[in-house]
Amino acid sequence: MRKIVLATLIVVTLISCKKEKAPISIEKNQTPLEKLIAGNQRFLEEKTIHPHQNKNSVLENQNGQHPFAVIVTCSDSRVAPEILFDQGIGDLFVIRNAGNLISDIDMGSIEYAVEHLDAKLVVVLGHTECGAIKAYIGDKNNDYKKHHNHIDDIVETIANEQEEKQEEKLHPKEKNILGCINANIEHSTKAIANNPIIKEHKTKIIAMRYDVHTGKIVLM
Repeated sequence: MRKIVLATLIVVTLISCKKEKAPISIEKNQTPLEKLIAGNQRFLEEKTIHPHQNKNSVLENQNGQHPFAVIVTCSDSRVAPEILFDQGIGDLFVIRNAGNLISDIDMGSIEYAVEHLDAKLVVVLGHTECGAIKAYIGDKNNDYKKHHNHIDDIVETIANEQEEKQEEKLHPKEKNILGCINANIEHSTKAIANNPIIKEHKTKIIAMRYDVHTGKIVLM
């Protein structure tokens, strides 16, 4: 009798485990934006499936890449697009620098992904608690002009953004970190949207913001 009960418990346990680990299907007809939103939702719910993260994906992409989206984001170690969007090898063309800024080199990288890799979506992904924005906010007397290092170049670039200047007219930057973050995201998004190659290919441009406190990514 004990053996029967034990065997029954084992079977029930195995069935329960199988139910808990049932694979989550990916809708094949999702748009690039829907794929990103769904991926972040899986991340939030701790149901990530880690697609295209194996040796087979390496082999499938060895002769070329076909990313469905370009992600322009910050170098911050807490902001890892493939993890936050639950994507894998060959899915995202990622461009990262402090403050998700748009230099000529970054713009050229975006143009390449759109024109030569046929990426259909470009996302500017800013985030809360951004160190580059905090450096800009902390620079109260334009001290960056007195120095000659490259960190000051980042602060100067942000300070010269028209969106930041407009935001500061409305609210003092020292008490407005989220507004400054949003203004910076808006600046990069506009710069990309105004690019002739992006316009020619009718590429979709989306602004997003990641919350380092919650893991959630929102549309702006």
